[in-house]
Amino acid sequence: MLASSRNDAPNVDFPLCRDPRHEAVIRRALVRACDLLRDRLPEGKLAALILTGSFARGEGSVMSAGGRLRVLGDIEFLVVFASAVDYYAYRTRMADWAKDATQAVRDEVEVDVEFGPVGIEYLRRYASPSIFVYDLIRHGKVVWGPHDIVKLVREFGPEKIPPTDALYLLFNRTIEQLEAWDRVPTLDGRALWDLAYQRLKLMLDLAGSALAFSGRHEPSYEARPAAFARLLAETPSLAAAMPPAFVPELERAARLKIAPGDGSGVLAGDMTLDAQRAWIRSRMATAAPAVTALLRWELAALLDTDGDVPGLLRRWLRTPSFRRRVWDWTKLAVNPRRSPVPLSRLRAARLFLTSTPRGLLYAAAALAYLNLVHPTIPPRRIAALLPVQSAALRHRPDAERGVITALWRWCVRNT
Repeated sequence: MLASSRNDAPNVDFPLCRDPRHEAVIRRALVRACDLLRDRLPEGKLAALILTGSFARGEGSVMSAGGRLRVLGDIEFLVVFASAVDYYAYRTRMADWAKDATQAVRDEVEVDVEFGPVGIEYLRRYASPSIFVYDLIRHGKVVWGPHDIVKLVREFGPEKIPPTDALYLLFNRTIEQLEAWDRVPTLDGRALWDLAYQRLKLMLDLAGSALAFSGRHEPSYEARPAAFARLLAETPSLAAAMPPAFVPELERAARLKIAPGDGSGVLAGDMTLDAQRAWIRSRMATAAPAVTALLRWELAALLDTDGDVPGLLRRWLRTPSFRRRVWDWTKLAVNPRRSPVPLSRLRAARLFLTSTPRGLLYAAAALAYLNLVHPTIPPRRIAALLPVQSAALRHRPDAERGVITALWRWCVRNT
């Protein structure tokens, strides 16, 4: 592996999206984001900058509307630091620098830039089989740094991706839907477009979760509908669980993800603001049967039993080992960032006997999601899964959803 010089130019000579008219602008955005990060870091701290996500696969979603380019989704970089010391020294600055990079490219394209920090030892030792690592190995593009740095990660096939990783993807998307549901009435403009796009992504990731769960992970959005159709044909239990309308919706989502055009298929711009908000919430509600069916199917398969989602969640919460619980609760206790909501030590001590913080958040989120369309789960039952002070919950479903999403961003998504 050859070291890179600070003066080496970023490498962006690879396909980024399906519309060649947009690629020059996106390439300039990549270079500007890369240059901003390199300028902020002292010499020798940065080992590599790797583009991940749909742009690394040549499937970035870029729409053109009103003479402006808008990326649906993010431009995601893995920032690889040269040592663990450098990683811990600079990791907390990545979010602010990503915002600066977002502003730096805003004159040409509307897009959110994300910098995900890791130490180089993550690639050498800690990058275990997962959906993210599988995609990183096969599709990650080194924008700056040694071109072969990704080869530090040990190769593996899709069958090695743990089923729990696919289940976690499903839970994460569920929490994003909870957050979106409460934000809809307050948003307009680009933020509403982002929520409409998020629902398209949900359809694709539901299929992606099922495929990865079955050892057939398919990174390409374009290829995912056909791969999912084959899985349905070969898996009667999944075919019986999924709503018939899901497959056409999946195919539509893939088409719009690859080629959003002017965005009219994502969100109709000729509707009033109130109509747009109502339409988004109605489309979110129509996705609930597919989310619930897939969640039940995966949990039942993992537990080798059957039942409704609440019952399966209760069983699943008991599966982490004592050692796993100690590790995860310790990580929560030493989190360098302050909790966004007041925690209760007494509740946390009791919940240690039930499961891990991640498991409890996921279970609470799934129950809260079920309540969005059919509110049958008592709010106290959801509150009992959260290690927070009672005052933070305010005995309201929307407050519970807010606590779930805040804790998720604090101790799951950003770890």
